[in-house]
This record gives sequence, C-alpha cells and structure tokens, in this order.
Amino acid sequence: MQLLIDEQFLPAATELVKQACHHIYIATFKAEITAKPRGRQLKKFFDAVAEQSRLGVDTRLILNRVSKMGSVPITNLYVIKELPKQGIPIHCLPYNRISHAKLLIVDEFAAIVGSHNLSVKSCHSNFEVSCLTKDPYVVGQLRGIFEQMWENTKEA
Repeated sequence: MQLLIDEQFLPAATELVKQACHHIYIATFKAEITAKPRGRQLKKFFDAVAEQSRLGVDTRLILNRVSKMGSVPITNLYVIKELPKQGIPIHCLPYNRISHAKLLIVDEFAAIVGSHNLSVKSCHSNFEVSCLTKDPYVVGQLRGIFEQMWENTKEA
C-alpha cells in the first residue's frame, strides 16, 4: 500500500489510468474539468481516461447529479454533459442518494481509495489522503462493490 498525500494523488492516478487494458471504474462526489492553470493536471487525468476509453477500455463513472435537493457540486453538470460525448457512461445513484465514495479501480491490478475528489481544490488546496493498493484481494473487493453499485444506478 502506498499513501498519496495532497498533490501526489493526480500523477499517480493518471499513470494508473494510462496502464489500463480492460477497465477503469471511478466513483467520486465531485468532478471538475477545467483548462485553468491550476486545473491542467486534472484535465490531463480526464484526457487520459478519455483516451483509454477510445482505445476500448471499459470506462465507467459514478457521480452525483445536481438536483433541487442541493449539496451536489455544480461542476458535476459539465462533466455529466461532456464525458458521455467521449463514450464514457456516467451513472448516478437513485433517489437523490449521494455517492461520497472516492474510488479509482484499474483492471485487476490497482485501486486508489481515499478522500480525493476529482476537483482542483481537492487536488491542490485541501489536505487529502488516499491509499493506492495493488493487493489483488482488496482490488477485487473494491471492484465487486463498484459493480454492485453500478447495477443500482441510473444513467445521468
């Protein structure tokens, strides 16, 4: 297990995504795509995800949809609009249930779980800690959890 503190997260996550051959599963509370200077690394991450999807890697994202209930980041709207154009399906939990999990699962070999959202503030300003694991048992468990949640979601 490797701890990813603060700005260590995005480079590690991007490298994992680039190594994907079969699937990339992502769950996050907040996602943000921006070309502003502080968001360039985050854009590189999403560009890598989109490239792997174009290459045939099964890519899925569980994200929160903005609703009248509030408490969901407005940046999710842009992501929900843009990523499906690149062939990346986005699903949301039903009944205004919030996905607060932060997961990145790549194939059968690696997963990151922790506090990092896919947002500029999370990756550059906040104190965040996530764990990268390559333990096959843990990765398998996380993949099973993701797949079960995916089955209980609706297209965004």
